[in-house]
Amino acid sequence: MTSNLTKASLIKTLAVRGLANACASQAAPVGGYSDYQVDTTVLPNKVVVASGENESLISRVSIVFRAGSRYETSDSLGAAHVLRISAGLSTKNASQFAIIRNVQEVGASLTCSVDRETISYTLEGTRSAVEATLPILKSVALEQCFKPWEVADNVPRLRLELATRPPQLRAIDLLHKAAYHSRGLGHSIYIAKYNLGKISPETLQYHVQENFVAGRCAVVGLGVNHKDLVGFADCLHLSGTGGADKASQYKGGEIRSDKGGHFAHIAIAGEGGSMKTLKEALAFSVLQRALGAGTYIKYANENNSPFAKLLPNSIAANTINAFNVSYSDSGLFGALISAESNKAGALAEGVIKILKGGQVSNEDFERGKRQTKTAITLAYESGCNGIVELGNSAVLAGCPTNLCELLKVLDGITQSDVSSAATKVAKSKLSIASVGNLSCVPFLDEVSC
Repeated sequence: MTSNLTKASLIKTLAVRGLANACASQAAPVGGYSDYQVDTTVLPNKVVVASGENESLISRVSIVFRAGSRYETSDSLGAAHVLRISAGLSTKNASQFAIIRNVQEVGASLTCSVDRETISYTLEGTRSAVEATLPILKSVALEQCFKPWEVADNVPRLRLELATRPPQLRAIDLLHKAAYHSRGLGHSIYIAKYNLGKISPETLQYHVQENFVAGRCAVVGLGVNHKDLVGFADCLHLSGTGGADKASQYKGGEIRSDKGGHFAHIAIAGEGGSMKTLKEALAFSVLQRALGAGTYIKYANENNSPFAKLLPNSIAANTINAFNVSYSDSGLFGALISAESNKAGALAEGVIKILKGGQVSNEDFERGKRQTKTAITLAYESGCNGIVELGNSAVLAGCPTNLCELLKVLDGITQSDVSSAATKVAKSKLSIASVGNLSCVPFLDEVSC
């Protein structure tokens, strides 16, 4: 007699597998969807609240202030850097130990990041963890007390960060200083060595009181309910509009930092596009990849872009990467060169010739547009990058856009738009910052600018 036991088990197994496959096909990706809809609300006190439901397992909430290094005064240079280091210190309602313990107990993460325009406090974790630690995020971002002994204890950390800066980052930092003549966007995102230990708690409190106000704030979230986020933003009880922003005017110039060694790191740029016009900003992004922003394949060399064709056929670690940075009222576009000191001069002259040429071929345009679309899509797939983009667009532009809207504008970019961007760079006065062995690096007045 044949038993039906095996047959029943097999049918049951197949049914379970089928159900599992059906559930898996309907489940959201671990990192969530990238084409989420962005909901935006402006509170009566002018705080911008923006959120997107990406159905990710990790939720993120960020409080962003327009309070980066460009808003420092002559008496507070380096305050933004010290503020970033001071995130998580004792507040009016919690000690440093309590903040760390309560955040780690639920498995969440609380970070602070600073650039030239913004300071953001970001909370990450599961939905329940983020909900439980939102009061801590509020306390860290808005209730700092800057105890003198805690601020002083962080000076060695500041000194370590200054000592471990890569030379490429140093070159980009000096480029901003040269381009904007050490004003506004020309302020470094790092504290100067001569200011170590000189930024007092009173200076930090002044920077916070002037810039951590409702008119300069945005609260953004991914993987959170928009109504709940609006309620949280309303409970921050922010007020004030802050002073009017002073525009940073591009000037152009040169800074050299001769450090010796075998390599030279050179940042060359002209005036780029700002975030005021999304189409112009995207045109510069396409131009960046058209000229050559580096390879997308590990251990591979890019050899199709104009910048890549300048590199000698050798195994030396010589690189040329186009870079593009857009701010609320200005921008920089150019290239970063890292090369052997005896080859750096020739490469710099080649890069300047391309930048001053102001031309983009149809082949480079098509490749740059495809790479830009890929880069934007990959950035929105990452919640870490997505929350940064959402925060910047909300606090700087006041009107965040979702991925679909962004790609729609990108599809409308033509070769003429990119050529106009290249022409803008070609007509502007160049800025050059160089770090390393500069024996073969030409001065600004020695090249045709």
